[in-house]
Amino acid sequence: MRHLAFIGLFVTAVTLCGFETTHAQRAATKFVDRYIADQARSEDSEEYRKARQLLRGDINGDGKIDLVFLYTLEGMGGGNNYAQHLAVLLGSGKTYKHAADEIVGGKLFRNATLKSLARSTINLDIIEYRENDASCCPSRKAKARYTFLNNKLTEVK
Repeated sequence: MRHLAFIGLFVTAVTLCGFETTHAQRAATKFVDRYIADQARSEDSEEYRKARQLLRGDINGDGKIDLVFLYTLEGMGGGNNYAQHLAVLLGSGKTYKHAADEIVGGKLFRNATLKSLARSTINLDIIEYRENDASCCPSRKAKARYTFLNNKLTEVK
């Protein structure tokens, strides 16, 4: 009987831990949603939601979970222009505070995919334009690295 009670307690603990993780992820998504909506409004654009990518980790070494995300805004000023932004929201208790936002891709620039976060380094896979590529279709695969230091994102060349 004790064995069954222990199993019941274990299952309850695992379930609650799963709830906390899911709750924390939902809360983080709400902060990201709000941030991107504000950016889209200020740039007279819309987010291409399917392209959003989000990583969670401690980018500034303070022991709190931070949010690093790549998002795409399109239609600035009308037309089919788009820009990919890399942004950082730093964890601050139960909230997040904006720290940095940098354009890392876009039409006639390059396309970026968020790959990993290792301490203060953010790794991206990118596809750059070759000289004869059409504006729709960059073709040169490469990598990009950004560091986060003093609330600033800087590409490492």
